[in-house]
Amino acid sequence: MQKKWIFLAAIALPAMLLSAKTRPRLLIWSIDGFAAGYLDHPRFKTHPRWQRLLKQARVFSPVETTIPSVTYPAHTAMVTGVHPARHRIHSNHPVDPFNLAKNGWNWYASDIAVPTLWQIAKKQGKTVANLQWPVTMLPAGEIRWHVPQFERARGPEEVKLMRVLSTPGLHEEIEKATGVALTETSTDSERFQAALYVWQKKKPDLMLLYFPQLDATEHAAGPYSEAAFAVLDALSTKIADFAQKILQEKNSAMLIVSDHGFLSFQGRCYPNTLLVELGMLDPERKVWSYYFDTAGGVARLVRNGGVVPDFPAKAFANRIQQECAGVEFIAPENPEFQKFSHYYARGAAGFLVSRGKVALSPAWGVQIFDAEATGHTHGFLPSRAEMKTLALLFTRSQRPVKPIRHNTEIFQFACSWLKLRCRNK
Repeated sequence: MQKKWIFLAAIALPAMLLSAKTRPRLLIWSIDGFAAGYLDHPRFKTHPRWQRLLKQARVFSPVETTIPSVTYPAHTAMVTGVHPARHRIHSNHPVDPFNLAKNGWNWYASDIAVPTLWQIAKKQGKTVANLQWPVTMLPAGEIRWHVPQFERARGPEEVKLMRVLSTPGLHEEIEKATGVALTETSTDSERFQAALYVWQKKKPDLMLLYFPQLDATEHAAGPYSEAAFAVLDALSTKIADFAQKILQEKNSAMLIVSDHGFLSFQGRCYPNTLLVELGMLDPERKVWSYYFDTAGGVARLVRNGGVVPDFPAKAFANRIQQECAGVEFIAPENPEFQKFSHYYARGAAGFLVSRGKVALSPAWGVQIFDAEATGHTHGFLPSRAEMKTLALLFTRSQRPVKPIRHNTEIFQFACSWLKLRCRNK
């Protein structure tokens, strides 16, 4: 009997090893703010390392993002396959007119209204790793190897917090192996070291990885700036190194994705200042009936719960057009209202759209429009060329794949690659 078991084990072991080597694996690596426009930039076209990478990859460009074209709605669309109106992460921040959450973000996965890629993968027996993908604050055990995106402290206290929030023992293991103590302020180089360790050591079927440094640089210095190109130059080395590891595995793939492009704005509009004037928002008493949840170049008008007065749509529309050139109020009777309701947010009382380069702010103050304000941001309509992004696929596999034209299709790509049964539509 003992010899029989030894014989069976000898047969089974090679099969198990073969399965581990040939099973499909996927790394989805998001580089925040990586615009499609970089591919056509003269400096990018003459960058030797990036050009080698593009020849190795299947390039999908341009890729359209969500309404609004901001980080948290777009990243949630990538892992659910549906638009913000369905998944209900409408902006980076919760609706919080009086800052009760103390500058909180939409960190919590419990706010996502549809199944996520990590939930689907787990239910179908796949292992998942996450390194700081947005909207991934969730109970321990939902993701096998997990470091969420979250920030409430800086310095040593932040490291202690992340050790507690991550998969038990994982943060310390990464720290010991790589010297990297992952936090929200970790550099791209530190995130890369941690990611390479987890991919090779834990061998997840699916890994989600998020890099924010390009976005932060573009906000500060602008898109296509010297500083932005310096970040992309450094990234090209990291992508090449990871691609080399991926291409050694027959059925593994690395999909580089992004959430939005960038533009330089001129002028800033404060629609909530007008709501204060109209008595819809009372900073002194800290009560409100309506509030504009803004996201760069668009906003949704949120109606507070309970009995609220009718919104003076016509008067507001006339005033906002007078004060903020190129900013349009989309009322329910506007033909575009249904489109915004379908893709952006259901139940909104109206929407604002900046047709030019005026940015929208959620703040309120002494003015409705600041003509002198300048800067660099996103959040404008995804149909605009400046907001388009891209996807780059690296794999040895010759499996045919559908072109990725919208970031919701990243979800379908992942389901197909990992052979998951996915039903979100």
